[in-house]
Amino acid sequence: MTTHRFRVALAILTTVLITLPSCGLSSDSQPTALSVPKDVFPSDAGDSDRVRLVPNATLHPVYFLRDDALAEIQRPLPPPVFLDAPLNNLLEGPTEAEAERGFVSAIPAGTEVVDVALMRNNTISIHLNQTFFEIEGAQRIRASAQLVFTASALVNDAQGVIFFLEGEPVQLPDGEGTIEEVPEGRLPAPLTIGDYSSLSPVVTSE
Repeated sequence: MTTHRFRVALAILTTVLITLPSCGLSSDSQPTALSVPKDVFPSDAGDSDRVRLVPNATLHPVYFLRDDALAEIQRPLPPPVFLDAPLNNLLEGPTEAEAERGFVSAIPAGTEVVDVALMRNNTISIHLNQTFFEIEGAQRIRASAQLVFTASALVNDAQGVIFFLEGEPVQLPDGEGTIEEVPEGRLPAPLTIGDYSSLSPVVTSE
């Protein structure tokens, strides 16, 4: 009886070994390298120029320049968003991808927002460091416009922006290069987006 069972088991094992190759299973003793299609892991999967997802972020406009005109870019900012957040984001300048598409900033590197506050009548005060005020001419006009447009988007019905250096108000040029003469001891008139209408801001979804 035992001999019969042994013969039956041997016959079954032989049949299995003969059948394996026909099932498509490899009998190689060494691991076989498998080729992976190129589209499984796209080369741009880690592209840092793609939009970064920020949990619970809200979009806020910042203004750069392209083709000598203001251009709006929506930037995702994590909550809570205070008045200085979009301005500091603006000071970081265009990303590498944005720069390749022609976006530039007239605001000089090293510019810092010392303080920003909402004054009465919805006027915004922006205190900047000395670096910003070292620029002149057309660059100063365009840099001022970038700040005025970005700041004005922070507040509903904003009535303009007044700039300060070391606690003292500084009048910057409007879009035509005109600088208001202000009597000593008085605040200058706030600069508004209307003062820079000649720069023709455009909205971009890029």
